[in-house]
Amino acid sequence: MGPVPTARAARILAVTALSVGLVAGCTSGTEPGDSRLEQAASWSSVTGGPPNSGRAHASVSEAPELVWSRTLGAPAIGVASSDGIGTSFQATVSERGCNLFALSAEDGRKRWCSRLPTDGPRITATVDGRGSLFVPLHGGVAAIAAEGEHRWFMPTRGVPTTVTLLDNRHLLVISHQGTAEVVNTHTGLSASPSLRLAGPVTTGDRGYGVPWCGIGERGCPVPGPAAVDTATATAYVTVWTPDADEPELVAVRYHRAGSERERSAFEELWRAPLSGGRLGVPVVLSDDRETVYVHSRDGDLGAYSTADGAELWSVPVGYRPDLPPAVLPDGTVVTGGRTTTVWRGPDDDHDDDAGPSPVVAVRAEDGSGGQLWRRDDLQQLTNPAATEDGRVVVAVRAGGGSGTDGAGSGDGGGADTTGPGIAIHVLDGGDGRTLHRIDVPAATGPVSGLSIDSDGRIVLTTAVGAVYLFE
Repeated sequence: MGPVPTARAARILAVTALSVGLVAGCTSGTEPGDSRLEQAASWSSVTGGPPNSGRAHASVSEAPELVWSRTLGAPAIGVASSDGIGTSFQATVSERGCNLFALSAEDGRKRWCSRLPTDGPRITATVDGRGSLFVPLHGGVAAIAAEGEHRWFMPTRGVPTTVTLLDNRHLLVISHQGTAEVVNTHTGLSASPSLRLAGPVTTGDRGYGVPWCGIGERGCPVPGPAAVDTATATAYVTVWTPDADEPELVAVRYHRAGSERERSAFEELWRAPLSGGRLGVPVVLSDDRETVYVHSRDGDLGAYSTADGAELWSVPVGYRPDLPPAVLPDGTVVTGGRTTTVWRGPDDDHDDDAGPSPVVAVRAEDGSGGQLWRRDDLQQLTNPAATEDGRVVVAVRAGGGSGTDGAGSGDGGGADTTGPGIAIHVLDGGDGRTLHRIDVPAATGPVSGLSIDSDGRIVLTTAVGAVYLFE
């Protein structure tokens, strides 16, 4: 299955209408005090939260079971996010009807849905602690209230790939064309000068380059969300300036104005060359905020110092992930999967599977990185999700064939991995063995995303728009 075509002309018209209505009707110059909250303590964005660590704020049950499933009537291209108070949000890609759904975590019922000109390589709403949404759109970002009302629209140069709350009032937005800006979450007005990370934007087409974001080619200067340290308002992101021979790892910090006489500003802390290239996979920040992880062009996982961008170590993983790794509480990094929802050019045959995508665990020891364990018998289809008690949840290919038990496999770990079905494995983060397996009923094809909410509920979304919740 390949990517779903999008009608960009229709999106441009929709954005124009949306911006006129929202900017004229909903913005305000007054501050509401602390009426807004910081990013939800749940799976609140495409990569779980500001650090991009793929870490849940909960553990999952010993033997999760299917609670409900439903279809959304259109293909999905993103992870379900959660507000931590009982609602999950899933975006779809469709020519008509709703394409953003608020679903009850209890039974899957639709609380509300909305039609928005969503756009981007992976469309996931960022959620604050009250359930307010910040949604990447074609040429901007929109704020949606918890009840579904449209609040404001902020235009950007390009399609936002970073939409992250720095605190309860400031939203960091970085577009795929490299423009960074901070937005007031209440008014939708700019709270900073813009910073062009990839130099001047030379095209008026706000969607130009989006198809290349999935694989990180130079046509998409900033393909994935920045890893953000909210304590210092520092963001780490890969940038490929159009005329440059190679991409760079860039660190920038937002300085909020301390008084009305001062101006907020961005400070570029450093740039480090990525001589091995990059993929479209987001940068991931460690728990101690001292290291960021980046995949090179050939898939090797590299660790870089947040102090100056110096490379600390690099470990080959044997394949090229499309999705970001997850970081366990002990610092172990577990690599992501491959998916045919990523467009790789006109010669891509768009098979159901994009090639080998094992689960590989890497950990730093004595200043260098090394492989802790790997599961070559599993074909990972999307992002892994780490739990707070040190387990890893993965969605893999299953059914129709006989696999082999790989290193670290346990009971139920290695069978039936070559067919068209989908299974969820709960793995021990220490040795990779399977602790529990769930065959997802009637599920096939690519997977859009996997997430875990603050109550330990696992949400799996397939690319055809089927949503499953396990608890």
